[in-house]
Amino acid sequence: MLTPNFSVEIRRIIIAAVVLVPLAVFDMIHADPPHHTPDGVFVNPYFDEDIRKPGLLDKIWWKFKYYAIQKPFLNDHFEYSIIPSEFVNPPERINGGVVTWVGHATFLIQVDGVNILTDPVWSERVGILNSRIGHQRYTPPGIPCEKLPPIDVVLISHNHYDHLDYPTVTQLEAEHQPVFIVPLGVGELLEQWKISKIIEKDWWDSDTVDGIHFIAVPAQHQSRRNLHDHNTTLWAGWVMEASELTLYFAGDTGYFPGFKKIGERLGPVDLAIMPIGAYEPDWYNALFHLNPAEALQAFLDLDARYFAAMHWGTFDQSEERLSDPPRELLRAVRKRGLDKDRIWIFAFGETRMIPARKPDDVITLREVQQE
Repeated sequence: MLTPNFSVEIRRIIIAAVVLVPLAVFDMIHADPPHHTPDGVFVNPYFDEDIRKPGLLDKIWWKFKYYAIQKPFLNDHFEYSIIPSEFVNPPERINGGVVTWVGHATFLIQVDGVNILTDPVWSERVGILNSRIGHQRYTPPGIPCEKLPPIDVVLISHNHYDHLDYPTVTQLEAEHQPVFIVPLGVGELLEQWKISKIIEKDWWDSDTVDGIHFIAVPAQHQSRRNLHDHNTTLWAGWVMEASELTLYFAGDTGYFPGFKKIGERLGPVDLAIMPIGAYEPDWYNALFHLNPAEALQAFLDLDARYFAAMHWGTFDQSEERLSDPPRELLRAVRKRGLDKDRIWIFAFGETRMIPARKPDDVITLREVQQE
């Protein structure tokens, strides 16, 4: 005969199974394909990298053709909008939410009294030998280093030189001692650089710093800093959940199905910070960088309210002219019939306030697109 206590335990087990089994099945169905491999290398789970992998001779010919033949005849007469440094004065703290573009993938995000930098780069060059050799900076940082407010958190998307810059990182450590939040494997390099506060995350892992919830989310890219470490560290985008705003920083990424999943799991997204440059030639860059039209589609997949353009106009890394990405983005916006006021193309050093979410703000960009 069953005792009352035994019957209660049986009921608890049944209830737990009824609740937890469907959740486990749901997670399995919606899980990303594995991005880890047994040998410790990371992969992009949504495509086979060998399918469109260019050979060494392809790369050599492309570099020669562009830099020796095409580039000398390219004229870029675009006048870059740069806020004079004397007018750039970010507040020390702010309770709402504002973003300032420094250049490339570097934004100062100020939300709920917390100051966050994304992929900070202040160097005149980015590349090997601690940025002594590499891509030259064509536009000055939008915020001079000496005008930075106290920095609490630094978000790193991956370990490429134009996103993880040794001189900038060590200067931030010396002057601000922020928390560095990085994808798997990047922490080991920061430890070698004597960084004191490091948090490493895998995709969909999260942590909370100063009341802001940070979630690492999938991206489609790659990592490398030398000849022997290809894809041995992870790459990621980041979602930041504040008290009344949700922000998304894409880092570096190609277009892939993960954008819809991020929006479904962590939306609504108030501001999506999206890369729009380094996309030509298509055969070389398409898998790992968004062109402007793809960035706009990813924005629609996320169902975000506002789009902030980045990763253009700073370093000459590909065949399109430095000023092409914003022009192509606006062309794509017109073609889709979207509200251009939701698409933010910053001047270097420009600050914009993120409008608060209104209760009656129910018409999203995705709904507009479907009409």
